[in-house]
Parts: sequence; C-alpha cells; structure tokens
Amino acid sequence: MDAPGSTPNRRASLKILSRNIEQVVLGNMLFDTWYYSPYPDGIVLGPNAKNHSEARNGAGGIVNGIPLTKSGIVCTRLYVCPICFCYSPEEVDYAQHLMHHQEELLQGEVLPVPETAFKVYEWDGYIVWEVDGEAEKLYCQNLSLFAKLFLEQKSVFFDTGGFKYYVLTHTSSTSSGGARGRARKRASSGADDSLFKTKVLGFFSKENLSWDSNNLACILIFPPFQHRQLGQLLMAVSYKLSGWEWEGGVIGGPEKPLSSMGRKSYLRFWSERIARYLMGQTADADQHKVFDTSHRRKNGIAKDEMTVEEIGDRTGMLAEDVIAALNEMGVCDMKLPKRKKKTSNDANSGTAAAEAEEPQAATMMILRAKVLKWAEDNRVDLVPPVREEGFLGEWALSDVEDQEPDEDAEIEDSE
Repeated sequence: MDAPGSTPNRRASLKILSRNIEQVVLGNMLFDTWYYSPYPDGIVLGPNAKNHSEARNGAGGIVNGIPLTKSGIVCTRLYVCPICFCYSPEEVDYAQHLMHHQEELLQGEVLPVPETAFKVYEWDGYIVWEVDGEAEKLYCQNLSLFAKLFLEQKSVFFDTGGFKYYVLTHTSSTSSGGARGRARKRASSGADDSLFKTKVLGFFSKENLSWDSNNLACILIFPPFQHRQLGQLLMAVSYKLSGWEWEGGVIGGPEKPLSSMGRKSYLRFWSERIARYLMGQTADADQHKVFDTSHRRKNGIAKDEMTVEEIGDRTGMLAEDVIAALNEMGVCDMKLPKRKKKTSNDANSGTAAAEAEEPQAATMMILRAKVLKWAEDNRVDLVPPVREEGFLGEWALSDVEDQEPDEDAEIEDSE
C-alpha cells in the first residue's frame, strides 16, 4: 500500500530498483528483506572504499545515485535496533548501541517507542501506541526506512511531520517467544534477551489531515510476526480511531489505490467485519444489533431492510467497500422487482385511464444462513480482532451487552 504524498514517477523509480540489502538483524532475529529501501549511501555501501568500487563496476550501474552490483545487493546485512530503529552495517557498532539501551534498562523500563508516545489500545499483552511524526521525526523516519524493505510501494520516509504512527508492541510472558517461521534467532550481540521481551510487531500510519477521509496511509506487520491476524487488529484500530461512531465522526477507509496484497487483506477484513455485524455478534454505534428491530413475516422468519449506505453507517465502512466485501463473500442473491400496476382515474370523465406499470427498485437478499456458511468455510472468528474494553482515553466505550441473535433471520438489502 502506498503512502500519501507520492507521485507516479517517484513510485515507478522506487519500484524498479533491486533489493539493496540482503538481510536484516532486528534485535535477536535475522530475516531476509523483500524490496529496496533508500537508506543513506554511506550506510548501505559501508565505510570500505572497495565496496564503492565493486558496486560501481557492477552491471547494475547507478540508479538515482545508488550504485548497484549485478544482483543489486550492495549490503549483505544491516543491523537495526529494535528499540529506536537506528541502523548500522557493522555488528560492533550495533552491539555497542544495544549495550547503551541495556544500561537504560538497568535504570528502569525501556520501551521500543519514544517517551512522548501514549497508549490508545491495550489488551492481552498487545499495545498500540500513538507516535507524533512531527515530535518524533527521527524515530518515524527510521521506522519508515525499515518498513520499505518489506513494502513494494512506499514513498514517505523523511517528511513525517504530517502523520501519526500507530505502533503495535507485544510483551511476551517469556523472553524467547514471539517470532516464528520467517526469522532465525541469533546471538543478541552482547545484550541480554530481557531487552527484547517487548517487541515492535508492526505499525500503521495516518495523515493528520486527509481530504479523502482516509483512516490509514500505510500498514505493515513485520515478516516474523505475520499470519497471526495482527494486520486485522491494526485495521480495526484504524477504524476505531476515525471516530465514526460519534456525532461529527468521519466514515473513511484506507488510502487508495490499494496494492494487490493490501486489497486482499482489506477484502478479508471488510468481509469479516460485515459478517460479524450481520450475525449480530457486534453492535453499531447506538448498540443496536441487526435483528433487534427486525419484524416477523407471516412465515415466522424475521427480516430487516437496509441500504448499502446504512450497512456502511452501522459498521463505519464506505459504501464502495461494503459492496466490494459483499461481492467477495458471494452471499448476495438478486431479487427481481415485482411490477405493480397503477390505475389512475380521469377526474373529468370519471372513467379509469389505461393501467400503467409502477417501477420498483431491485433488491439484494442476504441470507443469514449463507453468511454463516461463508464464515464457517473461511474459518472466521466471529469475535472481533479488538476488544472494546481495550481502548483507552477518549476512545474508550461502555461495554456492549451480549444478545442472542435470531438464527432463522433473513436480511433484505435494497439497492
């Protein structure tokens, strides 16, 4: 997903560049990079002049001032601090840097977020911190450079003043837990593993002022922590922070166009969000569930009628995103309209005029049983990825009372 403030030419130039860093060490984890990131030349090339000569003699030439080798990689390993995201190509420098944080840890608690950061969400060891991109420029710049190693398109690295960054951390009950699959644990260069007990797992950024009402500009879960539904957690937080539930709040969505991976992730998130709402597992801003106001038909089956916009209003989603999710789920059936004949009387002659057909709008039927089948087939957890009780400060809401939904209900959605 691209960050705001980019131009087509800038996006294209970043996209064509080969990886310039092969692997990164983050704390006590070692894993491969995916894409190019514009780290400073002196860092990527290293202090050895021989590296410069070899790089410039490579087949890649120089692109945007960055000399490339035949493979494009000019730095085999970059060491990144898991606390402040400062970086170095030298392990000795990295070890000394970590020892500085180790000394801070002995004097008190050390968190992988700046001192000015504050909590907006906390539950089950997971915390989302808000970091001001203007007040903490260096931290946010370092975080953005690191993120670009795993994002195909991202163009905001240094001009962070117009953004807020929401950083996800997790404190493990053991010092060894956390990453799996994509990372290899390594020696921590002299630092005690207690320094890595609380880890940054990922983040999302958001414009302070978005004319398009975007609630998210860029999102990333670091590779060692992916496939754990943490992206869903951050997406849910981004919708909560848009304040759509309250009067004057704004309904929005992620910045578009989405990347292919971003669209896939959001379609899943939107679909699950709608499924939870239609199944009555979550309530809207007024704490009304779908079937609370539904009326019974003669056959005893309850139904509710609502427009796509109304579903969006009750879930905080844009109408276009609701439609995309419903199409992705495949839970909609078209209901052809019944034509009603309308007879008009001629007031002068007192005779009945010719009958005319009164057009009606087509409707989409969303069967609750079909939504349930989709949820079962896709192994959807109907419990939301975030807990309302976990939001703090101005975002905190009163508890929503659990109510049993009507299992045989049917929803009628008017287009």
